[in-house]
Amino acid sequence: MKHFYFFLLSALVCLSLSAQSKVSGDSLAADFHYLVKQLEATHPDPYTGFGGKVFFHKQAFDLENELRSKPHTLQEFWDKSMAFLSFIQDGHTYLFSLAPKQRQEQSYLPVGFRCIPDGLIVQSLPAAHQDLLGSLLTGINGKSMDELLVRTASLFACENLYNRYSVFCRNVARKQFMQQLLPDLEDTVCLNLRTPDGKEMTLEQHFMDNEDLRKAEKASLPSWEGCPEEQMAYRFIDKKKEVMMFKVNSIMARDNFEYMYKYMKGDLFRQMEFYYQNALRKEMPADTLQAIHALPSFSGTFATMLKEMKKNRSEYLIIDLRGNSGGWTPIVLATLYQLYGDKYLQEDMDTEYYRIVSPLYMNKLEVTLEEFNKRYGTDYNFGDYTFSMEEQEDVPLDTLRRQFIDDCMSSVKEELRAQKGAPVYTPKQVFVVTDERTFSAAFHYSFMLWKMGATVVGVPSGQAPNTFMEQTLFKLPHTGIEGSISNSMQVFLPGKDKRAKTFWPDVMLTYDEYKQAGFDKQAEILFLLDKMGEGK
Repeated sequence: MKHFYFFLLSALVCLSLSAQSKVSGDSLAADFHYLVKQLEATHPDPYTGFGGKVFFHKQAFDLENELRSKPHTLQEFWDKSMAFLSFIQDGHTYLFSLAPKQRQEQSYLPVGFRCIPDGLIVQSLPAAHQDLLGSLLTGINGKSMDELLVRTASLFACENLYNRYSVFCRNVARKQFMQQLLPDLEDTVCLNLRTPDGKEMTLEQHFMDNEDLRKAEKASLPSWEGCPEEQMAYRFIDKKKEVMMFKVNSIMARDNFEYMYKYMKGDLFRQMEFYYQNALRKEMPADTLQAIHALPSFSGTFATMLKEMKKNRSEYLIIDLRGNSGGWTPIVLATLYQLYGDKYLQEDMDTEYYRIVSPLYMNKLEVTLEEFNKRYGTDYNFGDYTFSMEEQEDVPLDTLRRQFIDDCMSSVKEELRAQKGAPVYTPKQVFVVTDERTFSAAFHYSFMLWKMGATVVGVPSGQAPNTFMEQTLFKLPHTGIEGSISNSMQVFLPGKDKRAKTFWPDVMLTYDEYKQAGFDKQAEILFLLDKMGEGK
């Protein structure tokens, strides 16, 4: 069984300079040169997406000279650098966003879209056009969605079609993004739509500032209120208590922060602050240990939920990973043991990670190369790859179990030991609901549950099973812009597998099925409840 020891950090960096301040060409060229050197030292393969090493360096050479030729704003530098990084097609290699205050100065369209397997549908728009809710977006200003998505992938790194949908959907309302997609864009956007009754039509919309946008009356698609919404919230969603639903908005909890406090304090505060603000939406206690202890354990919460299911002999568990951008994969492993017991320990996930040894990777682990080699009995040099070692054969099950519990990232290890190889509870069927934003550690969780027999339902993840992985942080010396570079390659499926780049769910609703559900945000859940009621 493979163990995953890495993390996903998403953060915003606040810069002392305005995004519109001009910076000297020499400083920007030096920062970009530094970025290129870090890519070569840290990323397992920055070259292939450019067509090879020579073409990687040719594009880097051209952009460095362009930056040096004249001053640019930080926003221009960020845009050009992100476009360069897009060739790698790696969702974990990017520059963090510029200061959020800059977004308040932008203009926006009063529309929102949601991804379904068939494309993007209108999620919200001005109330006067509420009859267009659920319409498919077929293009903008006469440009087809195919054209727009290709352009999107040239601006931001995208791993597959649904990653393109995700990036497009999250940015399409921003005027700055739309101007990048459509350079001749003015103040009017013509949305090309196919209505629920099959008619083709065009809806004109104008950009608005933040204040006008807040005041505008909007209409939105409905959302069934029977589902839990908060981080690690769970409840029965049927009257007979046969269907339990567990909502996971982030793969972070007390378990990983306790580990960080013990072994990786360097980035503890920033990750924990991000978790409190974005996943829990509340203030973080000033005292670090108090902030950690105030958090529930992921595996502790999961065990409590399973015990409630066992008490009611519940047959179905729905794990909702929609909108979950990831976190720390190791904290989910204990829940697989709680769900399946020794069966999980004996399951070969058949996944591989190929890491490159670099100074940034050592900085992330907070060790020197010498200490790393001593710890693992290796003799690596910078630039070497750490290919997977052969696993021990014929390890007694009780030894395997003891090693797993000793090493796992869980705050309730004594509870795990008390299981003695038996699951806490295994329902008749587990369903995992994903969407295009199910990414990184969240995708890993869905994949491992699928390997254990769960049924995946919903929209394909924007994460490719075979892709680059793990965040390794860096900071550009002149501008102070921070970012991340992948330090490993993950291989989850054979290269020719139809799911190697896009993990197609076992169950995907059609446009007509979403329409029958009133395009409800919880359409997948309502669909499952309907099928369970029919005994299917």
